[in-house]
Amino acid sequence: MDALQQMNLYLATRPNSFPSLVSAIDWHIRSRTLRNKLSARVSVPPLLCQNLQSSSDSGSQPWTWRTDLLITEKYWTSWFTGLSKNFLEAQGGKLLILAGTDRLDKELMIGQMQGKSYANYSSYSRRYQLQVLPEAGHFIHEDQPRKTAMLVLDFYRRNVRSALVLPPKVSQMMKETKTVNTRSITPG
Repeated sequence: MDALQQMNLYLATRPNSFPSLVSAIDWHIRSRTLRNKLSARVSVPPLLCQNLQSSSDSGSQPWTWRTDLLITEKYWTSWFTGLSKNFLEAQGGKLLILAGTDRLDKELMIGQMQGKSYANYSSYSRRYQLQVLPEAGHFIHEDQPRKTAMLVLDFYRRNVRSALVLPPKVSQMMKETKTVNTRSITPG
């Protein structure tokens, strides 16, 4: 909930439009909203739409945000109130991947420190895992796609008792990772 206070400031400081898609991608990288340039080239263009009328005007910037996030402001509190509690009370194992722990609320902090049942939080599952990827920005899965995939896969393997069948691309990625890890350990 504390992060919502920063949302208005973020929206006030981001550009309303861009002269090109390249400039929009560059802004996302410079502002550290995204840190992975390849990911930014893929995910930023769908966030924008081209205003063809303004592109014919001199000095205008034809690329604007597809969604006006300020329109949704009245819903922000209801969307996020109780979210941490609901997350922690959900049945089964839980994995929370963050770029930093500086904005954990009380309930998530207790869950992080205890990792199991605690006082008024006795219904919380014992399977709660927090992973921090400080080199990632807001879009962790885009900034660190391989690390995120490996964390999710490892978590799944530890928490699911049924047979794990991976799609071919994930299986290949696992083989490549094992090969790289074996090479780095092998003296030579």
